[in-house]
Amino acid sequence: MFTIDASSIDRSLPVPVGKQLYGLLSYVLSFGDMPKGVKLQSVRQLAAELDIAPMTVAEVYKRLRADGLVEIRSGLGAFTVYEPRRRDGVIAPASVLGPDIDSLLEKAEALGISPITLASMVQAQARLRKPRVHLDIVFVGIFEAPARDYVEQIRPTLAANDLISLLTFDHIRDNEEAREKCRNADLVLTFVHREVEMRSLVPDANILSLRFIPSERTRQALALLDPRTRVAAVTQLKDYIAIMRPSVREFAPHISDITVAWSYADDLADIVARCDVVIYASGADHVADLAGPNKRCFEYRHAPDPGVLENLLAPALAELRHNKIADAEAPAKVADITSRRTKTR
Repeated sequence: MFTIDASSIDRSLPVPVGKQLYGLLSYVLSFGDMPKGVKLQSVRQLAAELDIAPMTVAEVYKRLRADGLVEIRSGLGAFTVYEPRRRDGVIAPASVLGPDIDSLLEKAEALGISPITLASMVQAQARLRKPRVHLDIVFVGIFEAPARDYVEQIRPTLAANDLISLLTFDHIRDNEEAREKCRNADLVLTFVHREVEMRSLVPDANILSLRFIPSERTRQALALLDPRTRVAAVTQLKDYIAIMRPSVREFAPHISDITVAWSYADDLADIVARCDVVIYASGADHVADLAGPNKRCFEYRHAPDPGVLENLLAPALAELRHNKIADAEAPAKVADITSRRTKTR
């Protein structure tokens, strides 16, 4: 069973405990490596452990269900629904190509070609080979600057002639042209916790949600902090204020002095002045200007989970490409059959 550390809910913050609990659970269910079918604590149990009203917990669970992050089983409780490394009906490329790779390695060995040389040959051939069709992909992010980086991190999973463009949820909400672009795309990518919202905005788009994890650069920066460091962890979205402290401690368990704040809090300048290091969530870039050049400041950045790119996105792209090729060839086959019938008359 999944459990929550009661210390994650901070009553000193200017954010209701229900909003803190929702953000905490939403983040863990979207960005955590939790398999499908894990049972969450019951409403009464969680309410008792966190010392909050059962009705508050029940409302949070209902909101998580509306977001598509949990399912409520009558009489049994709430369970996780997202499997971050699998997609129904799609087999991971590694398991499909395994026998072919073994066969190729055996042939290379018989010819005296080392695995490293073989890998170089495959990469060179891949660069020369042109796919028969291209896919039109749209990534829908929250903040434009980090989303541009996410697109570049996703790009290597695509074929050389695939097209990937960037939109934000603000674009989708305000612009019919942006929604039409999503409808016409072969695939629309977004975050797990935003999939339900994306489907409500463009119901007829082909949407695939991806899991994101803290980036390697972020993990290293946190791990290298001096234990005596006074940290200010600043969020851009109030919903996720409760996740800032456990997010820092996940990779910097040696840090004890962590002050959490909202990026537009009235006392933010004082909090920043009292700390040694400022860590801000994506979207809160203006906090770096407030910190100034003489104080260490870095973004808590996420990145697409490489396992999800390999085992979820790559098979989905292969399936789309196969279907697109089949659809393109179908009219040609019909025309060829019609031509042969005409000639035999």
